[in-house]
Amino acid sequence: MNTGILKAEGLCKSYGSKRVLEGLDLSVHAGQKVVLTGFNGVGKSTLLNTLAGRLPPLAGRFRFSEQAALGYFPQALAWTDGTRTPEELVTGAFPALDRQEARRALARCGVRQEHALQAVATLSGGEQARVKLCLLTLRPCNFLLLDEPTNFLDQEQAAWLADTLTGLERAFLAVSHDAAFLNRAVTAVCAVEGRRLTKYPGNYAAYQAKK
Repeated sequence: MNTGILKAEGLCKSYGSKRVLEGLDLSVHAGQKVVLTGFNGVGKSTLLNTLAGRLPPLAGRFRFSEQAALGYFPQALAWTDGTRTPEELVTGAFPALDRQEARRALARCGVRQEHALQAVATLSGGEQARVKLCLLTLRPCNFLLLDEPTNFLDQEQAAWLADTLTGLERAFLAVSHDAAFLNRAVTAVCAVEGRRLTKYPGNYAAYQAKK
């Protein structure tokens, strides 16, 4: 793979006796913005968690290029210490940033100054998602794994995220059911259908037109 950042071959995954993924092949190239789509329960988040190293594959293999640097956005908004403020989380993760620089980074992601100084667990789901996205965009990664990144975002916030991701020179593989986000941000759709995966070029509207 000259420009490939991820290649998966023959991946399988089961829940108990239920096989949710079988013989799945997937490739993502540098800069490509891909969404996984399909009905609930078909294994989309399972695949993302497997690629993120949080779940082992039942069979098959996958590999990232030597140049790949991963960033992961989980579906759950969990914090090791929910009493810390967003400002403290940013400066703790990136010691080279001072408090003012941390607040500016948070502001670019839509976190208001008063919220930057509150305990993160007391913020709304949308604000917490923005803090996580701020931390993610500050990391020197070139491939993002995004599990339902718009779940806690309103329409305006989801549009902001789509525009932000479009402007970043980073590939991503996302699970999302947000059609507006998908039409705005992605360049390819991978549909999980009958435990297999089919890749379609274009955004979600183009995929829907081909079905």
